[in-house]
Amino acid sequence: LSRGESLYVDLQQFPMVRSPYPPLFPWLWSALVPLSGPVLWVGRALSVVSLIGVSGLVAWNAWRVRGGVWPMVAAVGLVAASPFVYDWAGYARVDLLALVLAVGGVVAAQWVGGTRGVFLAAVLCGLALWTKQTAITATVAVGLAYGLRDWRRAALFLVLVGVPSAMALVALNSATNGEFVRHVLTGNAANPMSPIRSAVYVGTFVALDLPALIAGLWWLRRALGRMPSPVALYLPIALFASLSSGNGGSSVNYLLEPVIALALVVPFAWRAVPAQSAAVAPLLAVTQLALLAHWPNGFGTGFLAESALGHTPTAEDVAIGGHLDALVRAEPGDLIADPAAFAVRNGRPVYVQPIDLRAEQLLGRWQSQPLMEALAGGRFGMVLTAYNFFPTDVEATLAQHFTVTETLPSPDGLTFRVFRYHP
Repeated sequence: LSRGESLYVDLQQFPMVRSPYPPLFPWLWSALVPLSGPVLWVGRALSVVSLIGVSGLVAWNAWRVRGGVWPMVAAVGLVAASPFVYDWAGYARVDLLALVLAVGGVVAAQWVGGTRGVFLAAVLCGLALWTKQTAITATVAVGLAYGLRDWRRAALFLVLVGVPSAMALVALNSATNGEFVRHVLTGNAANPMSPIRSAVYVGTFVALDLPALIAGLWWLRRALGRMPSPVALYLPIALFASLSSGNGGSSVNYLLEPVIALALVVPFAWRAVPAQSAAVAPLLAVTQLALLAHWPNGFGTGFLAESALGHTPTAEDVAIGGHLDALVRAEPGDLIADPAAFAVRNGRPVYVQPIDLRAEQLLGRWQSQPLMEALAGGRFGMVLTAYNFFPTDVEATLAQHFTVTETLPSPDGLTFRVFRYHP
């Protein structure tokens, strides 16, 4: 984007990189690239600032509930102490920006009255949708809440979100010859679903946040019996959406939203506890804090033994990364790096995203011949791998025309391999 190029390209030609999200996050980042260069800390800073914004919205929501300072502390603490949050919030990814906008839309609909509240909620929910499409949860929650109260406000909200979004979708899809829909909608929907994966992630969330979940569901049983508010509707929708953590590209980012939704609900539950049972709320809060504090760091933040998320890099990790950086910088011709960040951080182009190409090939929407011909013909002098996500026929071509010159097992659980082309 900083070079004026499209994110959504034909995967049959280079770069064979699927852009699975709407453009708001990379567009914001691209505006800073001329000042910072292709470095990752800018994207990470956007995520951290967004997390601060989420914490502020959670605190403001708790303050508006008028339950006192301790529900506010409990709500913000639930977010800050969650291993899902501190494992993911430092990544240069779209999730936290989408969530601060989505939560802002829900909180605006909850507390800002009149037409001004509808406009503010619509703008924030719409921007959330154009950051990450799964942020539609907030739009659904707010739209239902308005609809149950006043159909005119619901209609205005849906028009304000839907019309600009539809216009932008048509314009982007037309400008990219249909690639926007293929990347963002049909591409994402192509990820395979695994019930076991979903059960592991959601089960970990339930085990870790059980005290808050009990409090939230207890309050929700009463809140949904009356005229449900945006916050009351947001929680069950966010909980239901967490089941999508079973898709093949998921991680703990799918658990961030239900944690934040619980943090919005906790102050309401605290205030609703009868006076004669006033000790229940702080007892649950202390139990929740103890659970978070003693949960093994990093446990449950990956799918079984799939990755090393939550691992603090050692000196040996850093040394291996520095060595690979030097190899990437010294390579005179084109190269493929997976993880692609080794290319990005050293100012080299990213030519392929193997995991997406494998998924597209399985669905019959991508043919591997152009990549195999480029590998066999020597276009790429070096290939760096760690994840082994290339399609099977591409891996065979790699084995036939390249030689492994270095194998670097890193303490973080990844084994890096350096392939060199041989005629």
